[in-house]
Amino acid sequence: MSNLQRLMKWLLAAVLLAPTLVMAHGAVDTPVARQVYCRALPDFWSGSPSDAGCAALSKVSKQYPGQQWNEVAHLIRQPGYNDPEIVKREVPDGKLCSAADSKKDGLNIVSDQWHRTDVTPTNGMMDVRIIGTAPHVPSFAKVFLTNPGFDPTRSPLTWNDLTLIHTQPFQIAQTDWGNDPPIIAGATGYFKFAVPIPSGQTGKATLFVQWQRIDPAGEGFYNCSDINIVGAGIPEQWVDIGQFIDQVMETLKPGDSVHFRILDNTPAAREVVDITLPITASNRDPNIWGQQLANQINPSIAKVGEKKAGNIVFNTSDASANSVYTLAKGYSRAMAIIPGSETPINPTAPDAKITGPTTMQSGRPFTFSASQSVGYNGPLLYSWTVIGMNKPYNQMTVNGVAVTVREPTEHEVRLLVRDEQNGKTGLAQQTFIVTPSSGGGEHPPYVPGGAHEAGQTYTHNGKNYKCKYTSWCSGSVQYYEPGKGLAWREAWDEQ
Repeated sequence: MSNLQRLMKWLLAAVLLAPTLVMAHGAVDTPVARQVYCRALPDFWSGSPSDAGCAALSKVSKQYPGQQWNEVAHLIRQPGYNDPEIVKREVPDGKLCSAADSKKDGLNIVSDQWHRTDVTPTNGMMDVRIIGTAPHVPSFAKVFLTNPGFDPTRSPLTWNDLTLIHTQPFQIAQTDWGNDPPIIAGATGYFKFAVPIPSGQTGKATLFVQWQRIDPAGEGFYNCSDINIVGAGIPEQWVDIGQFIDQVMETLKPGDSVHFRILDNTPAAREVVDITLPITASNRDPNIWGQQLANQINPSIAKVGEKKAGNIVFNTSDASANSVYTLAKGYSRAMAIIPGSETPINPTAPDAKITGPTTMQSGRPFTFSASQSVGYNGPLLYSWTVIGMNKPYNQMTVNGVAVTVREPTEHEVRLLVRDEQNGKTGLAQQTFIVTPSSGGGEHPPYVPGGAHEAGQTYTHNGKNYKCKYTSWCSGSVQYYEPGKGLAWREAWDEQ
């Protein structure tokens, strides 16, 4: 075969496969799936996320499930993915949330620490949204819900614990995000649809979604979303998030102020309560200032007191006996003293600004800087998210190497800055284009799922690989993708 014939062969294969490659991956972000929530955390890349559920995931599977948030997937060849028994065999009990991928096994952890989304059905229906890095069509989704009485915080998830409540076909992906952008940047489209909730079912549950591509390869995406089904807008119960008054507050003196905050359960940890109470000689007693502060808290968000017969009642004689209760799990509280002799803390949120390239070439180094970001209480903390970046991720600048692409591709860099003094954050996002490197065409690119010939060399992610066996090189991406598949060395030799 001549070089020209080979060139035409791989070009034709790439063209024929292009629609499938572009419209490939995604995940559920409403209600948010486990790996999507963890990936969206500002401290995800630290390896020690602040969220307890995500920290447990990191201990088992490192950052891989979050890094591959849109690839919690399993291949079941057509028409097998339409046969429930085949699907149950391929994605077995106890492995549903990881799509039977051992490298993502942390997603199957049985725990009450997973982020749980309150869901209030409207006319018996709830919304489900699947976001995609370019959502695949045609496709369909099967939505399952755990059976009433099943406690997802105590038992591994099995197929017998689930009931199929809805099936939804997709032919067209939506791209107008309106006022509801995706939780993770980079998604270019979505499917949103209503799902019926069984009458009378309330409390903790797991929503399990199988999003299935309709094609010969049969790639399906499997996501677990932890939810709490509530009625009439009232959550299952008040959640105790900790003691109201810390022991350190005993050092309060007239002229000081008490700074009390409640942070929500979003990745940005937004303040839903932010109160500063001056301390004088007349209210120095914690039983007095404690009640004054508690009375300023919006009761639709939180209450302070002791739980008695379902009610939260403030203990006016022993302020230390009171706790903070919220109407949502995952909230946190913070209380601090602002000394009277110190400069007051500026409550203004910091302004994050990114400076750096808007275009870059594959394989070339890049630098983004946060030097123009503005804080109002001294030095800021930084957290970067950008494909191809190198550690550290928490400095004023971040460096990296542009990823390998075959055509100009848009990516996004995100910068989160935090003011240590007032606890507030600022977020900046900027897009950039990565273009193919010049002079890199001596070997054809590896095409996932495409035809690859034994003895030929192909490029992939900036490296060259020589195919050993045609059938394996052209087979399962999960197992034989060069440099990445579970058994790629059986099919390829790195050059």
